[in-house]
Amino acid sequence: MATPPPTPPIGRLKINVDGSFRSESADGGIGVVVRNEFGTCIASMAHYFPHVLSTTHMEAEAFRAGILLAIREGWDAFDLESDCSLVVSVLQQNMEDRSDIGCILDDCKSYLTSFHSFQIRHVFRKANGVAHHLAHLASLNYLDNI
Repeated sequence: MATPPPTPPIGRLKINVDGSFRSESADGGIGVVVRNEFGTCIASMAHYFPHVLSTTHMEAEAFRAGILLAIREGWDAFDLESDCSLVVSVLQQNMEDRSDIGCILDDCKSYLTSFHSFQIRHVFRKANGVAHHLAHLASLNYLDNI
C-alpha cells in the first residue's frame, strides 16, 4: 500500500477519522479532522459515546460523523481516511453488512451516494495521528463536540 500524500490535491479535502473504545468502562469516542490542500485544519470534531459495543463500533461512528460533517458543510470532493482497514474494506464494497454495526455502515454508504467525488482509503495510524488523539481524549470524556 502506497502512503497517501499528507495533503489532498487542489480542490479536495482530506478527512481523517478514528474511533477509540475503552473496554473496562464500555465507553468510547470519535475524532475527525479535516484539512485543505495546504494542510491547514479547517474543521475538527471529538465526541464521547457511553455504552459502546466495540472498537469497530466507534470506528464506524467516526466514519458516519466525518461523512455527516461533509454533508453539513457542503463539501463535495474529499478523501476519507482511517486506520481501520475493516471498516474501509466494508465501505469500499457493495455488500450488505449484517453485523451489529451494519446499520451504521449502511447509513455511511447511503450518505456517500450524495457526493460527487470521494475516495475511502486505509492509512497507517501514524498518518491518522490527530484524529486518533481526538478520539482517545473523547473516550475519556475530556473533549466533546469541539
